[in-house]
Amino acid sequence: MPETHAPETNTEDTSTPLLDVRNLTTVFHTAKGTVTAVDGVSFTLRAGRTLGLVGESGCGKSVTALSIMRLLSLPAGETVAGSVLFNGKDLLALSEKEMRTVRGNDISMIFQEPMTSLNPVFKVGEQVAEVIRLHKKTDKRGAWGEAVELLRKVGIPAPERRAEEYPHQMSGGMRQRVMIAMALACSPRLIIADEPTTALDVTIQGQILDLMKDMSQSTGAALMLITHDLGVVAETAEDVVVMYAGRIVEQAPVHSLFSTPLHPYTQGLLKSLPVHPGTGNLSAKKPRSLQAIPGTVPSLHALPRGCKFNDRCPHAFDRCRSEEPALLTGGAEHHVRCWLHA
Repeated sequence: MPETHAPETNTEDTSTPLLDVRNLTTVFHTAKGTVTAVDGVSFTLRAGRTLGLVGESGCGKSVTALSIMRLLSLPAGETVAGSVLFNGKDLLALSEKEMRTVRGNDISMIFQEPMTSLNPVFKVGEQVAEVIRLHKKTDKRGAWGEAVELLRKVGIPAPERRAEEYPHQMSGGMRQRVMIAMALACSPRLIIADEPTTALDVTIQGQILDLMKDMSQSTGAALMLITHDLGVVAETAEDVVVMYAGRIVEQAPVHSLFSTPLHPYTQGLLKSLPVHPGTGNLSAKKPRSLQAIPGTVPSLHALPRGCKFNDRCPHAFDRCRSEEPALLTGGAEHHVRCWLHA
């Protein structure tokens, strides 16, 4: 059944959303046939707000981000339907030259592992300065000064000295701070962070998340945070989109989703955490026994009929196995793809 476009989740601001993704559909052409990695995804994100895009590995959240940025590996992957309106302009309709001016200037992306994004043979200061020179047309000396100041803003101690170091001379947390500095170099209006803390230890994770949240609040940039960790979303985001097998299965403001999760998949994700995230200080929550979601995420080559979660769902009934639900309204600003709430 085709995706329905859920109403926008922020009732306080009636202005046009900064990012409006409508019925986004992305496919990959493989030796086994064509698979749909992102299937009719729609959501909005307003300036200054943080959206958490959540789901297990393979659910389509990273492909959604790459589709927005138009960084898919062609011709294997391509966006075949939908629109991505950024500040009212459809990014999918832009030429590649026009899109290059959007990347970095208006939209920046922070990737999961900075060692794969940073060039090992160039000093980190040079790499941050290069972004500034490319997009701001600043001279070499001025760009270096701005790069050092950016390293200072993201909490890197002794930035003048650190700017002279190579990526391998820095810890994982410091490298991720460098990536954040590069993302902020041109004062983008939207920052997309794809699993930015996965490779870091828990203490550093908290520091990086706090830094990103502070940077977003101080600059007014919108933040799209891609993660598999609902605990991270509870502490960082204001709106949440839960994905499964390329589809949105639940969409809600963060307080609504954690207080009243509607989809069995979301409920399963919450039960798999050692504490219930809720909102507020996770360390203050009472520990509990873990509960795993049975089964595995289905292959995109062999998706089940009906609801794509039906073979793992403890509440599935006949209609779930034969007919896929649309994204239904489960309450004010809360939407769920589940026949239990039809």
